[in-house]
Amino acid sequence: FLVCLLISTACWALVTFSKDYKVTQDFQIQCYNLPEGKKSVTVSDTVISLTFQQKGLRYLMKPFSSKEKVIFISVTDLIKTKNKVTVYSFSNRDMREYLLTHVFGPELVAVESPEVITFYLR
Repeated sequence: FLVCLLISTACWALVTFSKDYKVTQDFQIQCYNLPEGKKSVTVSDTVISLTFQQKGLRYLMKPFSSKEKVIFISVTDLIKTKNKVTVYSFSNRDMREYLLTHVFGPELVAVESPEVITFYLR
């Protein structure tokens, strides 16, 4: 009986952890690497909702399983293609492109909210 129970548990785990899952999680935004001459940054929304697609076992790894979900955004890298001003607005598509190349990888599917995020530099 125990052998059958172990085999069935192993089969269940194999099937469960091989499925593709989509999950939306909220992350706090922390900014670093300010442009030269700027002392602080204020962000219009400090929480960003992201949707990921992963296999089951990958969710047990960071950043999906950590309790403190924080995204560190390099302001200099984010605004390097923009004109030099003090207010920068980015659509959720722009933020997705940045996060795909600088923070996460292809597991990031979409930025759910906010629709537009604005960075105010002082």
